[in-house]
Amino acid sequence: MALLLLFLVVAVAAACGGDDSGDGNNPDDGFANPGFEEDLTRPCVSDTLDCWFALNPPEFIVSDRTANSGVNSALLAMRQTTASREAEIHYLVQEVAPNELPEVISGNYFVENWVKGTDLQYLQFVVIVFGGGDDLAPCPGGGACSNYQIRYLLAGIDREPFGIANAKFVFITDLAPVEGEWIHFERNLRQDFIDLWGGLPSDFTKIRVLFEVRYDGKTPTEGPLEADVFYDDLYMGPPR
Repeated sequence: MALLLLFLVVAVAAACGGDDSGDGNNPDDGFANPGFEEDLTRPCVSDTLDCWFALNPPEFIVSDRTANSGVNSALLAMRQTTASREAEIHYLVQEVAPNELPEVISGNYFVENWVKGTDLQYLQFVVIVFGGGDDLAPCPGGGACSNYQIRYLLAGIDREPFGIANAKFVFITDLAPVEGEWIHFERNLRQDFIDLWGGLPSDFTKIRVLFEVRYDGKTPTEGPLEADVFYDDLYMGPPR
């Protein structure tokens, strides 16, 4: 009987999450507090390393509504009417300064209340490396870029939203986001830089990673739009 109960507990636990590989306690993880289970009250802004912040309001919310593992996740709640702005970004950002570019980046997201009110409404995460361009392809004009970006389109759109000289786009999927289910994503960051930028950045000053829900190019007559997007168990480091 005890063995049966143990089996049932394990089976239920396995069925309730998207991917439990990022439990928030991995010493190899380059992100601080990747599962949002620790204290988030200390001040954190751009150039403050190893903590979560938003580049611009609104702030993200630490929520216990759903989690890939543990209790908490980070919620980006987007609410806009037909009178809203042309573009808006809801951010979850951390800046780190490792000695070399991490090999793998991964995480999990969960979407609720996806009301698409404009064509370019989507989820993405962005990796920005500041400096370190000596071994990378030049920016237009022939010189090194001030920063090098890879923008990973997680869901919501099937074309690149805009052109940007120092960024490359990668489609994880070009479909609408799946709702009500934790979705795992993972990329080999080093290989992507080699494939897209021609090499690996070296002697960079920092890496900024942004997890977002956003829209671009909205007209005044479009909308309303809405989305609740949760991120959890974020990881950047060696393969696991």
